[in-house]
Amino acid sequence: MTVLLRAALVIGVLSYLALMRGGADPAAEARKLTGPLPSASAVLPAALEAVPPETRERAARAVLARGLLAELSRRAGEPQAATDTPSTDTLEAADRQPAWRGIEAR
Repeated sequence: MTVLLRAALVIGVLSYLALMRGGADPAAEARKLTGPLPSASAVLPAALEAVPPETRERAARAVLARGLLAELSRRAGEPQAATDTPSTDTLEAADRQPAWRGIEAR
């Protein structure tokens, strides 16, 4: 695989240097070969029409589900206001302390 990558790199460099030696602008030569590129606003509707409707619907649902999950996780990270629900905690402060380990003082 690296042999192919090296060969492509060497061919590309040699082609670039050949264009530079001939006095041509490599960017202008590339533009001549590709021609004018269409704008994204012209290409996007055609690309969307090429996608089957069920695939578009599945992709839209996936995007909406990701957005919903992101919103739910964001809301889960927010602390609730104390006035939302009354506390049903019946523990006293002494109940929350860890049990004493060791000999009890007399």
